[in-house]
This record gives sequence, C-alpha cells and structure tokens, in this order.
Amino acid sequence: MWEKKRVLITVKAYPEHSRRHGDVVCTAGITDEGEFIRLYPINTRIYFGEGKIKKYDWIEVECKKATDEKLNRKESYRVREESIRIIDRSLSVYKRKAPWAERNKIILDKVSPSISYLQNAFKEGRTSLGLIKAKEILDFYTKEELMTPPEAKHYQGNLFDDSKIPVIDNIPHIFAYKFFCEGCFGPEPCNKNGKYHNIMCEDWEIFEAYRNFWKRCSNTEELWRMLYDKMFSFMKERDLYFFMGMHSLQPTWLIIGLYYPDLNSDILPKDNSFRTLDQWM
Repeated sequence: MWEKKRVLITVKAYPEHSRRHGDVVCTAGITDEGEFIRLYPINTRIYFGEGKIKKYDWIEVECKKATDEKLNRKESYRVREESIRIIDRSLSVYKRKAPWAERNKIILDKVSPSISYLQNAFKEGRTSLGLIKAKEILDFYTKEELMTPPEAKHYQGNLFDDSKIPVIDNIPHIFAYKFFCEGCFGPEPCNKNGKYHNIMCEDWEIFEAYRNFWKRCSNTEELWRMLYDKMFSFMKERDLYFFMGMHSLQPTWLIIGLYYPDLNSDILPKDNSFRTLDQWM
C-alpha cells in the first residue's frame, strides 16, 4: 500500500542504468519520524534543472515497502515518482554559510557506534543504512589509474521544462577510503590486530567533483591532486561521518555519502570552498 512520507534527503549515490527504469539514482534520507529510508528508483531528471532536488531538501513522497529485493533490506521503499514534492529548502539553500548546526540536530542523532554494530544490525533485523563517525581517515585512493572523465555524448529532454540533461555516463566506481571508525578503538574492535576499514565510496558528490575539477586541469595528475586535496586533506579538517549502505545484491557495506560539518558550526570557516561541493548536489 502506498503511503505518504516526509524525507530529508541526505544521500544521492552515483546514478546507474537500469533496463527497466533507465538512468536512476538510489536516494537515502531520514524521515520526519527519525528513521532512515531508501527511495528507489528515482529518475536522474529529478536531479537536474532549476527545480532539481538538492541534498538536505525536505521532500514529500508517496512510497511503499519494497518486497522484491534479494536481501530484503529494511529501509528500502519503491517510489511513486510523480508524487515527489519539495516542501522545505531551509537546510539546502543558503547565502553565506551552510546551516550545519541545524542539519546536525537531525542527522547526528543517527550515528551508530561502529561498522561492527551495523553488521550485527543487518544480521538481526536487515538494517541496511547507517551513519558512522570516521574517527581517523588514513587514505583516499583509486582502485585503478585515474582516467579523463567522459564527456556527455548525448542528451535527453527534461519532462518538467524545456531544458536538456546529459545521459549519465558509466564512470568506473574506483574511489575508496581507508579509515578507522569509533568501534576500532573499543574493547571489542571492529577489525582485530589494528586493521583499518577499506571501503568503496559511491557518493555522487565525489564523481561531480571529478568532472568539475577536470574543467580546470590540463592532465590527470593535476586532477588527482585536486581530488585528493578535497576528499582527503580537506575532509581531515572537518567533522567527517560516512553514510553507509548495504549493497543490493550481496551483504557488503559501501560508503554511499559523506557528511562533513564544521568542527565548530557557529564559526564561518576561512576556506569556504566546501560550499562548491555542497551546492553541486
């Protein structure tokens, strides 16, 4: 049965092509009841153009529990796409500084103790979404040589206006983080013998940085320096958390989104370049 929910959008994973639904985005968020939710499928056209859905928008949507998933993930809901409506942009649209303090009130209440905790929650109740604190990030890297981002070769019409949006290119999912979570330092550490987590990152924000930085670079070495500086050096100066999501076909956790408020959300940081990433999405 379809039900109406209000959801704060917190994650947009990089789009994928579905034979059944076309180019779609797996979207995650937090309901006004404080529960994680996964909304799928949402066509990429919803995320382009003047009225696009942005991260930290509140939306209203009609959805129903997914019943056809291989892993029966607890938070997965199918979407009636035409029902999606933006109802509040106070956490996504801003003039001077991102409203991290207000976002924190909703999002940081959802932090789990560790990745081990999430693994147990999946075994016990099919929990497949979570937020963990990146206690220490050790590296951001690519699993293969960085290539020039593909250019959009053709476009499709947007159903909501006369604009054109690029058909999504298949970019290799090669970005990953090495890190310790909070649970790695507890009495029963996630990874014994001091071993770190090594997890793929599917956040659309990173792929957009990859595309946008390339416009200012002359070679892939320069592109990588810019990416590494933003996704590693810059993130080490933030209060970094990872949104975690379970793969749809196998019980493997992925980083599906980054959450990186100021260490002090009441002070405007000297380097405002993070706003560029925030506003892309």
